[in-house]
Amino acid sequence: MGRWLEPLKQLRPASDTGCMSIPGPLPTEGPVRPRRRSRNALVIQLAAVALSFILIALLVVTSSRAAFVAQNDNVTNQVTAAAIDLADNDAGTAMFANVTGLLPGTDVDRCIDVTYTGTVDPTAVLLYVNAAPTGTLAPYLNLTIDVGADTADPFRTCTGFTPSANVYTGTLSAFASSHANYATGLSTWDPAGSPETRTFRFRVSVQDDAAAEGLTSTFGFSWETRTS
Repeated sequence: MGRWLEPLKQLRPASDTGCMSIPGPLPTEGPVRPRRRSRNALVIQLAAVALSFILIALLVVTSSRAAFVAQNDNVTNQVTAAAIDLADNDAGTAMFANVTGLLPGTDVDRCIDVTYTGTVDPTAVLLYVNAAPTGTLAPYLNLTIDVGADTADPFRTCTGFTPSANVYTGTLSAFASSHANYATGLSTWDPAGSPETRTFRFRVSVQDDAAAEGLTSTFGFSWETRTS
């Protein structure tokens, strides 16, 4: 009987009404999860505060450094290369176009204007053949080249020409052999301004030699200047 009554001894009066209360469950051992989440949240908040202080410090340092920055600019620079040019008034036609029936002792004159334009002082204008003459008359064709001031005469006309210097006197074949390119070109004049024009007179005549009878030659000339 005593074994059955032993649990009743643990009961205590709950109130003055004489009712009895049954004790609740005893607390269990183990971690309290809500408290762990609270700690994690606190750590995150502290980290955010620390990061905020770091960002504020960086802004302050950057602002302080900006106060010591100095700047100077040099902009809109522009460079233009030099330009040189030689032009003539032949309009793409030959000085001696279809000259036929040339007799010994007869001179044929042709004048051409050559103009320099440019932004710099160039080297002297050189004259040479643009290709070796074709045909077989060149050894028997006398050639005289004179240079003078610009005239108002049209291309090929030499009415108002006055020579200031003789550039060459000889045969066409000798000129071609001696002045075949720019390296061996014949100096004519050295431009001192821009534009500057010189008139050239080319005079040809056939030699009084029976070997020249019926022969023909085709030839051309080039003027060239370069920068110093």
